[in-house]
Amino acid sequence: MNRQAFVTLDIGTSFVKCALIGTEGDLLSECRSPVGLFSASGTFEYEADPREWISAAASATRRALTAASPVEALAVAVSGNGPTLAFVDGSGDPIGYAVSWMDRSAAMEAEAIQRKGGIPADPSFYLAKVLRALDREPSGRGSARRFFSCPEYVAFVLCGEAVSYLPDPFYERYIWDMKTASALGVDLSRFPPYVEPAKVMGIVRPSAAAMFGLPGELPVVSAFPDFLSAVIGSGATSKGMVCDRSGTSEAFNLCTDRPATDPSLFSLPHAIRGLWNVSGGVTTSGKALEWLDGIFDEAGGSVEDMMVKAARAPPGSGGVVFLPYLSGERAPLRSPGLRGAFLGLGVDHDRRHLARAIAESIGFGLRFVATRMVSAGFAPELVRVSGAPARSEFITGLKADILGLPVETLAVADCELLGNACACAVALGLFADLPAASRALSKTAARFEPDPSRSDVYDTAYAAFEASLGAILPLSGIFSRLRDASPHDPDGGIA
Repeated sequence: MNRQAFVTLDIGTSFVKCALIGTEGDLLSECRSPVGLFSASGTFEYEADPREWISAAASATRRALTAASPVEALAVAVSGNGPTLAFVDGSGDPIGYAVSWMDRSAAMEAEAIQRKGGIPADPSFYLAKVLRALDREPSGRGSARRFFSCPEYVAFVLCGEAVSYLPDPFYERYIWDMKTASALGVDLSRFPPYVEPAKVMGIVRPSAAAMFGLPGELPVVSAFPDFLSAVIGSGATSKGMVCDRSGTSEAFNLCTDRPATDPSLFSLPHAIRGLWNVSGGVTTSGKALEWLDGIFDEAGGSVEDMMVKAARAPPGSGGVVFLPYLSGERAPLRSPGLRGAFLGLGVDHDRRHLARAIAESIGFGLRFVATRMVSAGFAPELVRVSGAPARSEFITGLKADILGLPVETLAVADCELLGNACACAVALGLFADLPAASRALSKTAARFEPDPSRSDVYDTAYAAFEASLGAILPLSGIFSRLRDASPHDPDGGIA
C-alpha cells in the first residue's frame, strides 16, 4: 500500500521548498528550487517574480513527489514570506514584480496610514505598499484587479480561489487594514476575503495538477503566514518555548500567555487561541552570510566553506564585532536607516574572523531580542530552531552558547513545512485541533546545551556588540544621507 503524505510548500526569499510529510510527521522527501530578489522597476528596492514562485514551486513539487514515490497525496498547503505583495490582473496573471517583505520604500505611505488609522504602521506592511503602487507606480501595477500576499497567490494558482489567510481577527490591521484602506479611498474588492487556517479552501485545478504533477481534485488547505507555520511546526505551543526561524532573516518567536507591554517588541496572537507570540529578530542574518560569500566569490568560496573557516576562528572572533543590519531593522530596534558595520578590525584579522563575526552576530542579535523580552517580564526557556541553518551544528551550538539556553533542532528542519502538514491534518479531521497535531507531528532531532566554558567570552563579546550598536545607531541618518547623495552604481543591483 502506498504511503500517505501531505504536500507542503513554503515560498521563501531565496528558495521555494516542497516536502512530503507523512501522517506521523516523518519526512518522506524534500526538494527546493531557487528564487531571486531584484530591483527592476525603480519604484521599489526589493522585488520578487511571482512567475518564478510558480515555476520553482512546480519544479520542487514534481521532484519531491518523484523522490517519495509511491505515495498517496492527501492534501496540499502553502505558506510563505510576508509581507510580500503581488499584483494580479483580471485574468489572474501577475503584473510585473511583487514587492518583497524586505522593501521599506513606502515610508511616506506608512505615515499616512498611521495618521488616518491611528495604529502603528511600518513601510514593509501590505497596505503601505498598495498605496505606493497606486500613487507612484509607473509600470501599471497600480491597476491590479487583486492584491495577493505571497503564499495566497500560489494557492490561488493551485485552486483558483482568492483568499487571504487570517489566523486571528487581530491580524487584520497588519494585512489589508480594511477600515483604513476604505478611509484612504482604496477599492476593497481588490483585497481577497479572509479565511481561517486549516480549512479546505478548494481543490487543485486540472491545469495546476498537470504543472505541479499533483493528482486532480486534491484538497488545497489554507495555511498561515510563514512565521506562524514555523511556530506550529516547531512545537512552540506552550509558555516559555521559542521558535527561532532562521534563514535569510531571523525571527525569535516566544510563546507567551500575554502580549508584551514593551512597544519595541511585536506582540501578535499565536496560531493557538489564548496564547500570544512575542517576537523580534534580525532582518539580514543568513543574508549577511550570503553577502560575505558574494564578496569572496572570486576566491571560489561558499557559505558552507566560510562556516568551516569561522569554526577555526576563536570564540569572540579575535575581538571583531559585526552588526548584521544590512537592510535596516524591524523589532525591537525599529530603525529603517540602520546599517551594518565591522568594528575592532586589525591587520591580524583574516577571512576566518570576519566569517565568525557574522555568525556570532546572529546569536548576539537574538540575545538582544531575548534581553528585551526578559526586561519585559518574560522568561525564554527552550529554543527550537527552524530553517536551513538548523542543519549546521556550528551555528546551532553558537546560538546555545550565546543565548545561554538549550537549543533543539527538529526532525523536519524547515518547520514551516511541518506547520503546513499540521494544517492539512486538522482540515482533514485527523486531529481535533492544531495543538494536538503539533504535539504529534513535531519531533526533536538534537539538543545543544550552552557550554559553560564559553560564557565569559560571550558575555564580554555581547557587551561589545551592545556598545557598538549604541555607537552606530545615532549615525543612521548620516549614512542614509550619504547613500542618497552617492552616485547611482549601475552594477549595484540586487542579485
